[in-house]
This record gives sequence, C-alpha cells and structure tokens, in this order.
Amino acid sequence: MGDFVSVCVGIIGTGYWGRNHVRTFCALRDEGVVDDVIVCDSDEERAAAIGSEFNCRYTTDAESLSSLGVSMVTIATPTPSHATLAITMMHSGLDVLIEKPLAMGINEAETVIRVSEDTGRLLLVGHVFRHHAGVRVAAEMIQAGKLGPIRHIVSERLAVREPREDIGVIAALGIHDLDICVDLLGGNAPISISGMASMSSIKGIEDHAELQLEFPPISTSDEAIMASIHLSWRSRTRGKVRSLEVIGRDGSLHVDYMDHSAIWFHPHPGDAHGEVYGGFGAAPRKRIDIENSEPALTAELRDFVLRSSGQRTGPTRNGGDVGLKGMQLVEMALRATGLL
Repeated sequence: MGDFVSVCVGIIGTGYWGRNHVRTFCALRDEGVVDDVIVCDSDEERAAAIGSEFNCRYTTDAESLSSLGVSMVTIATPTPSHATLAITMMHSGLDVLIEKPLAMGINEAETVIRVSEDTGRLLLVGHVFRHHAGVRVAAEMIQAGKLGPIRHIVSERLAVREPREDIGVIAALGIHDLDICVDLLGGNAPISISGMASMSSIKGIEDHAELQLEFPPISTSDEAIMASIHLSWRSRTRGKVRSLEVIGRDGSLHVDYMDHSAIWFHPHPGDAHGEVYGGFGAAPRKRIDIENSEPALTAELRDFVLRSSGQRTGPTRNGGDVGLKGMQLVEMALRATGLL
C-alpha cells in the first residue's frame, strides 16, 4: 500500500456546469476518491446554498482556496475569467482543470500553458467528451480498421436555450465536435473548414451554425474524409440532441453522447447493399455494450484527481495542448463563417 494521499478539491463557479462539478466531486467524495470539497462563488448566497445542498464548505474568495487545504481546482466560471483565474491558481500552487474554451483568445491560452510549464502545475481542459466511453470505443474500432476506410462523420449538438452573452454556439458547443473529429481521426487536423452561421438576438453571438470539414486520408489508399457539424440553440422540433455518426466503407457507428453504456454498430462490408445488410435502407445494427462505464464528467474528474494526486501518470487526453488546438479549430470555424 502506498502513502495515503489527502485530496481536497475546490470548484470555482457554481452555474449550470459548475454545479455538475460539485455534484460529481461530492459523489467521488462519498466513494472515497476525494476527501473534501469546497465550493467557491462570488455570490455568497448561491455558494452557501450549493454548499448546504451537497454538504460541503464554501467560500467567496478564490485566492483563499490554497489556505483552506485545497490542492486542485476546477474552473467553471464565464469564459472571460478563465485565464486570469487559472494563472492565479497555478501561481498559488494548485493544479487546474479549466472548462473549455481554455481562454478568450489564442495568445491568452498560450500564456496559461506557459504558466503551467513554469510552475510545474497540472493543467487540464474540460474536453469532457474525450472521456466518453462510447467515443473511446469508437476510436478503438476506427484504429483497428473495423469500419474500413472512413468516408464521413456527422455530428449534431442541438438544444433550446437563450444565447450566451460571451460566446456563440461554435465556441460553446462546436468546440467539442471539432475536437472529437480530430481525436477519432488520430489527431489529424482538418485541411479546410467552411460553413454558415446565423445571429441570435445578441449582436456578434451566433446561435445556429453548419460546418463542413475536410480531413486528409488516414492512409495513402483512402480518400479525403468529410465531416458535417450541426450546431443550434434553436432546436424547437428535436430539443436536446447529442449525436455522432461515423460512416465507413465496411461499417458505421452511432454514438448517443447521452448514453455512456453502449454504442451501435451497423456492419455493411464492402459497402454491401444486399438484403442481409438492409438493402438500400439502414444496415442492421448491433448494440455494443460497454462494461464498467461511467458518465464522461465522472471519468474526466476522476482522471483529474488521480493525476493531481500522483496515482495516475502518462499522457493525458485533455491537456493544455488539446485545449489550445480546440481553440485554434474554433478560430478556423469562426473565420470560415465570417464571424472573425
């Protein structure tokens, strides 16, 4: 048995996603993975209410967290405050997981990464779907050639909500889909991005976008790979949709991001259209169950705890480099749609 490692985590920001961090970390506390959880929000009434709900301490001062015994923090505040908070926390000796996007701009993101390197603090970025069990199985199947040459990817991330005031759907939603396409295709960046976006009632904030990406072939014998990304906060007919399809010559996959227990595989070897393969309709599908899976946020925050406490080492799925590349992809998409 190794030495006991006491883990006290702070969560800065208790909005919609920050509250999910609190809930998840408190579940990990109950599991024995985390010893203590401290909530931090500038709104004392909200911080007190969240602390009471989840039976944890609270503070309104982020700079006090290190003196309260915290060794690691997650930052789930509005995007404009991400970089400043991350830099302050790392200079205070804390490891940081910062929600995407990493910062408001590329230069700011690079500064955060340099501070991580200079201070030796762990920096992770909330690209939570890289920890989704279905995405990991999909990536393994693609790498193993079970889909044959990849033809195209279709990703939909839809919802109904008021637009955000700081960033639009491309940076808020599309960053996930852009990053997952890159992840599934072995880290290859797109050759080009094109698309269109339409504005919300807030000037400069798009609430609907369609993106088309071209990726290089995975091998010399393959064709270029196309990806279509559909983003919207106007999904009045379908509501919340989190869907990924990967179409190959020999098989296709469907991942529902809201289901971490399984994905669906549709075999059609050699692009077969015979009756056994569905004719010219959908190919028959097979459910691929994923054993011992857990929600992506739980997997991501568990990974953060294990790495911060030294119990897990090796390459990360969502380090600062991933956060920076995600922002670069968003910038390409914003330029392609005329928003930058």
